[in-house]
Amino acid sequence: MVGYTLRQERERQNLSIEDIEQGTSIRALYIEAIEAGEYDKLPGAVYTKGFIKNYAKFLDMDADAVVKEFQTDMDELAAEAQAAEAQQSAEAQPEVKSVKPVNPEKKRLGHSIEDTGSRRSPNVIIVAAVVLIAAIAGGAWSWLSGSDDEVAKVNPPVQQVQPVAPEPTPEPVANANPAPPPPKSDGVNIQARFNNPCWTLVTVDGTVVQEGIIEGGQTLSWEGKDNITFRLGNAGAVEFFQDGKSLGVPGAEGEIVDKTFTRS
Repeated sequence: MVGYTLRQERERQNLSIEDIEQGTSIRALYIEAIEAGEYDKLPGAVYTKGFIKNYAKFLDMDADAVVKEFQTDMDELAAEAQAAEAQQSAEAQPEVKSVKPVNPEKKRLGHSIEDTGSRRSPNVIIVAAVVLIAAIAGGAWSWLSGSDDEVAKVNPPVQQVQPVAPEPTPEPVANANPAPPPPKSDGVNIQARFNNPCWTLVTVDGTVVQEGIIEGGQTLSWEGKDNITFRLGNAGAVEFFQDGKSLGVPGAEGEIVDKTFTRS
């Protein structure tokens, strides 16, 4: 795995995890997780790929080859997880038992006819004949009485369809996430607009005030006395503002960047 490859090269160069942390700005906790292959302890695949690339560059390795090895590891882990899920699904299927059809009891046709015929009586035949004659007479009378009548044609009522008024065209909405004008301050005041998720570590005057993934669509501000430092795991997702003016994006998508602002 890629973590084993990086650890082997680090130990070959007689470097400690603290050395890697200082040289790459990657926290020691994340370096240990990468070397152990514990990707669930890392902030996400995009950030992990950036960490691994910076780690490999610091060791003077082929960063692209190392990142490709990481992608292979992820594909293998995904295939193993999919196979385990399929096996669990197959084991959860209930066992289908075959059911033998039940043959109905057979009776002799000749016996049935003989029994039916033996139960018939002359009274039944007479009643059936009377009913048949009555039905024929009633049908003839209906045909004779209705031949001269005209069938009325009823036209269904025509429903009036009310015209539907067109819906008004909505007015264009202004940017829902504008950068607010910062309050005036004697120290350092920075705003950051996050267009996409970004792992962020914020240090104000030497004290860590925020760490974690900030979701896209948010605009946050920090104020310090002397300096504010940002460590970004996805620099291309963040745009900085100071005194209401845009300072631009500090890096590319997936790039790890440290940015410090001081009191002017």
